[in-house]
Amino acid sequence: MPKIRTSDGVNLYYEEAGTGTPVVFVHEFAGDYRTWEPQMRHFSRAHRCVTFSQRGYPPSDIPDDPARYGQDFARSDVIALMDALRIENAHVVGHSMGAYTALHVGIKHPQRCISVTAAGCGWGSLADPAARAAMRAQAAETSKMFMEKDMAAAAAIYADTPTRRPGKRKNTRIRAVTRSSRGCSPSIRREAMH
Repeated sequence: MPKIRTSDGVNLYYEEAGTGTPVVFVHEFAGDYRTWEPQMRHFSRAHRCVTFSQRGYPPSDIPDDPARYGQDFARSDVIALMDALRIENAHVVGHSMGAYTALHVGIKHPQRCISVTAAGCGWGSLADPAARAAMRAQAAETSKMFMEKDMAAAAAIYADTPTRRPGKRKNTRIRAVTRSSRGCSPSIRREAMH
């Protein structure tokens, strides 16, 4: 299993495919390196594509100390990955939690970014006040469960939001990644989620 080691000793699992201009994919909270499989397959035809599981997501290491999570670590982990793979600069692409990380990489290390794509970076833009209230209530309930370390229950709720249901019905890979999110570290702090 290919892994790189961060400066604080965390081993991060990664996969890469293709050659050319590098693209680094950063997954969302309810995902892992497999989330980007269709994009890796497509873009590796003309680019060097890299995906990885963030700290706390198997098969990467899962630090027990809650202080070893957060956006500073997430950002540093992307740079550590790029350094280990001798990638001077890349297109950095993130989704949801990974979008925040991609933005932080772009803000703190602009010289390392050819471009930054932040997809689905926010969740509070629903126009309908009732839908917004329901989303906030669900987010509060999920956050409470995460903080109480009931990962299986929180993952089940998180994986069953309206935006995820169609993908789960259509794509067996999405179902597999959703199931694996139940194994992510219970130490991941709320700021790492969004």
